[in-house]
Formats: sequence, structure tokens, C-alpha cells
Amino acid sequence: MNAWQIQASDFPAQGDLREQLLFLLRYAVLAASSNNSQSWRFAIAGDCVRILLDERFWLPVCDPDRREMYLNAGCALENLLVAAEHFGFCHHVDYLPDARDPALVAVVQFARGGVPSDHRPPVLFDMLTKRQTSHRLHLERPLPADVLADLQGLCIEQDIVLRLTTDRPTRRAFNSMVIRGDLQQFADPAFRRELSVWVGQGVLGTPWLTSQLLRLMVRYVDIGRTQSQRDSALVLSSPVLAVLASTRDDRTIQVKAGQVYERLSLAATALGIQTQPMSQPVEIPELLDELTRLLSPPVLFPQHPFRLGYAPPERRRTLRRPLRQVLVE
Repeated sequence: MNAWQIQASDFPAQGDLREQLLFLLRYAVLAASSNNSQSWRFAIAGDCVRILLDERFWLPVCDPDRREMYLNAGCALENLLVAAEHFGFCHHVDYLPDARDPALVAVVQFARGGVPSDHRPPVLFDMLTKRQTSHRLHLERPLPADVLADLQGLCIEQDIVLRLTTDRPTRRAFNSMVIRGDLQQFADPAFRRELSVWVGQGVLGTPWLTSQLLRLMVRYVDIGRTQSQRDSALVLSSPVLAVLASTRDDRTIQVKAGQVYERLSLAATALGIQTQPMSQPVEIPELLDELTRLLSPPVLFPQHPFRLGYAPPERRRTLRRPLRQVLVE
């Protein structure tokens, strides 16, 4: 079954709690993740869902400190909570509950009798099966100030800051970081090997033959200049640069940053706005320092930069692993 074709009408209203939580997890697996790595696992115990990292899908060259893995888990958590609230569950999230087990990202306890939170309006649920990561040029159409204000209002997590900028010099400075990041990463054979394996698995939604051709090209050819030109065009086409950052940095903050990004992506989708992470400047230490200086106080730790704008939807959806493959019994 195509994971994206889930129907809300199939919710097992007469089923037991485990059946209902399994159904909610079918929405969690639709979340965004870096390079579509889907680096999460889930376990159900009574009225709780445990969210864990899946080390098999860690990209150590691209993400050596696992920051993006925790962000990915936060995206899945947010989808889970949006779906839970839609179907009438209240919830309590315990972040990183076991210091001895860093792979255990969160434990979510559910109970019937909940209503949608103010920062999770009902429209977000309808976007769970529509949200996509865009790889297209944005249209020459500005985002209205009231739309930006509404998106800003969805970032309610303490210690997390959402910076939205339409300032051209700032966007050009960020574009320079993206270009240099591409050139540095693709010049590294280890980065190319890691990316080639991932691309070869077809995780980006390309047909099998295309994936194999891309795998060979990425592994054996330094395409940094070509990729940097493409990414530069994408960044410069975007009317808004967004950066999720924080006033402190720890695993809980990284998970919550993922939640905010997913929530913003869902809200943007409802408005016809497309989002795409541009992570090069937070994956290379010297560029991360440069981005930190660009944002200026009180932001101390950039977590997740992305671009926003209007664009046609992608033709293909990226693949998702079936729930049985990410469920820990």
C-alpha cells in the first residue's frame, strides 16, 4: 500500500487503543527528514508511543553529531501529535527520558478526550498527506506580511527562534554559504560515497534506473560546481529565507526544532507555499559560525535553515518505509 494514500475514514474508531495508535503512526512516517533518511523507529507500550533513532539510517559524514537525526524525529513526533489531536487524543510528551539511552527520543502518553491545540489548527491534519519538500524554483511572488506573521506565530516552543527574512543582502550572504558548502562537501570523497549509497536506494523518489545513474555520477564525479549553481538558483529564487535557531543547544531543543519545522511546513502547504531545507551552512563548522554571526544575537545556535516561496507541487512523492519496517515490537 502507498503510505501517502491513508484515509482518515479508515480510523479504527471501534478498535482497541493499540490499533488506534498504530493508525496514528501511519501519519508519523509521512514526516520530512534530511535526505529522506526516515531515521526513526516506533514502539507501542500500553498507552504510550516511544520514538527512537534508527542508527541504520544515520549519515555520519553529512550529520556527524546526529543533530539532523533528532530533527527528523521531531518532525515525525509533530505529525503524530497533529494526527492524535485530530482524532480526539490528548497527549503528554517526555523528551529524552532516559539518559542511558540517547536513542530514545521521546515517550508520548495518550488519552482520549483531547482537542486540537491553538498552534495545531485543524487544517494541519489535512496537509499531512499533501506536504512535500520542494526542489523547484520559486515564483516571483512575495509572501504577504500577514502570512509571514501567521507562520511566525506557530513557533511557540521556548528557547526556539524563527527568523524570517526578505532582506536581499542577507539572502545573498546565505546563498554564498550554500555555494561554498556544496563545493566543499562534493570535493570530499567520503561525502560522495555516503550520498551515492543513499541516492542509489531511490529514497528521493526517482525511478530505479535514474537512481543507479545518479549513484554512479555522485560517487565518481565531483559535481560540486554543478550542484552549487543549481542550489544557488533555488535560493535566489526564494522570496523568504527562514532559519530555525535556538538560544541553547541540546537534544531536546533539536527535537523541538524538528517539530516547529514540520508544523510550519504543514501550515505553508495549506497556503500553497513550498518549503525546502538548505542545510549546507549548518553541516560545515566554519559556515555554521558564519551563519550564527549573520543572524546576530539573541540567536546562538542555528538549527535548520530553509527557503519559502510559491511553486508548483512536485510530480512525485518520495517513498516511505511501511510501518511494519519501523515498528519495534
